[in-house]
This record gives sequence, C-alpha cells and structure tokens, in this order.
Amino acid sequence: MRGGGPPPELLGRWGLRVQAGLGGRQNQHWQVEAGGQRAVLRRWHGLEAEVRYEQALLRQVSGLGWAVPTPLGEPVVLEGAWWSLHAWVPGEAPAREAARERGRWLAGVQMAFAALPTPPRPGWRPAHAVLTDPATDALLDRCEARRPQEVRLYRWHLHRARAALEGLDPARRPQQLIHGDFTAWNLRVQGGQLTGLLDFELARPDDPVAEFALAWRGVHDEVVAGFTEVRPLSEEDRALLTPLWWAHLLEGGCGHLRGGTRDDGWTARKLQVRSPLMGALAAPSPAVP
Repeated sequence: MRGGGPPPELLGRWGLRVQAGLGGRQNQHWQVEAGGQRAVLRRWHGLEAEVRYEQALLRQVSGLGWAVPTPLGEPVVLEGAWWSLHAWVPGEAPAREAARERGRWLAGVQMAFAALPTPPRPGWRPAHAVLTDPATDALLDRCEARRPQEVRLYRWHLHRARAALEGLDPARRPQQLIHGDFTAWNLRVQGGQLTGLLDFELARPDDPVAEFALAWRGVHDEVVAGFTEVRPLSEEDRALLTPLWWAHLLEGGCGHLRGGTRDDGWTARKLQVRSPLMGALAAPSPAVP
C-alpha cells in the first residue's frame, strides 16, 4: 500500500475516491466517495471470522432504528488484509461533558440490544474471566521479576476485585449484546437525539454491567446518574461495576505482559482512577508504579 493508504486496485475495482483518512484503533478507515455518495472504507485488522461476525452484527443492529456503518457489499481480501465498504453515519459527536445524557442513551440502547441474538464473538471471553482464571496468577508470577511495579499494581487490583466478587456468581449473570465502547466519539447525534452508533470492534455478548462499566470508566459518574434515571441498578449490578471495569483493564494489561509489549502507561493510570461510587474499593493502591 502506498503511504499506508488503500490499494489503487481496490479503489478502481469499487470506483472509490479517497476524501480523508479517519484513523482507527486497530481497524483503519477512510472517508471515500462511492457513486457520488459518502461512504467509509475499512481495512480490517482481524481474521475472516472476525470480519464476518461484525458484518452480520451490523446488519442486525441496523434494524433497531439507529444508523450504523452497514456493509455495502461483501468484503474482499487484498494485499494480505480484509477490506469492506460501509454506509456513512451522519450526525455529530455529542459533547463529552454530556455524560448524564449519554447514560440515558445507553439505557435505551441496552433495552433494544436485549432483543438481539447473542452468538459468541471469535476470540473473546466474558469480562469477568480474567478475574477468575488461575492462568492470570500464573502469568503475573512469570512476569513479576522483569516488570515488578506493573505486576504489583495488577495483582493488588486483581485481589481486590476477587474479594468484591465473593458471594456473587458472574458466570450465572444474564448476557446480552453490548457495544463495548459507548463513548462520546462513537455516538452520532442530530437534533439532540441519538441517531447513530459507530465502532463495533468490541461488541459481543457479555454481562450488561460490563457495558455500563466501560461507559463509566471509573470517572464519568454522571453516566451512572443518567442510566439509573431510565433503568435502576440492583445492588448486585452496583457491586459488579468496579470489578468489571478493572477486569477490562487487567485483560488488556495481561495481554501486554503475555506478548512482551507495553502500553504508554494507560492501564496503570486508569487502574488508579477513583470515584465515590467505588465505595470501599476507592481506597488508593499502595502498589503505584
């Protein structure tokens, strides 16, 4: 690919003209013109099973009333990667400060998603799994000598999260489709109403509280307030909120340990975020890198 952009062969085959790069976390995106209309071209990071799963998911969600990047045809393989063309989602991202409104929107999205089937996403496991898997302890033991401060921080939060789960059984909790990254930049609003959803890279069936925890992120307490205006949280839901947020961070951190890579300190910083909603879990960690 020239300069990291789409292959000219693909642009010619589909009659596309690149207008702008849109970036992406793992998958890469470009705004293109296709037949006189705006569309989005995606270069997939994953394998075919991941591509097929998400494309089927997008088609299902498109029937719920929100605009999503619906596939505009079948994906193709070119230059060692999968490529697909998607509908443009109109609207603007809401202000990041409008967290209470985002919480209300999330409650509505959860209620709608509950009606969709939930086949497992290839390569994913439940949010709580990293907390209960003995392999997590074995990994931390192996890595402690060469990355001691990082591992101590992870282990402290792991043990605190496990203690918070005592008396609960996350494996028996309900599951439904979750978006996985319900942040302001992945939403589209028109006329003050939520009209579009972007970025389904993390969408999969999981505990609904995992979705809520990822939107809250230990800091956006107004998301909690807005959500509970529409859907009150049970005591068990609230008890799971912090452990499942930490589980998300630990899953990513352990992935870096396993692969011998490092992030930019994001995981450590986020693990140290505290909110009054954490209750006893808001105590600061002594294991600060």
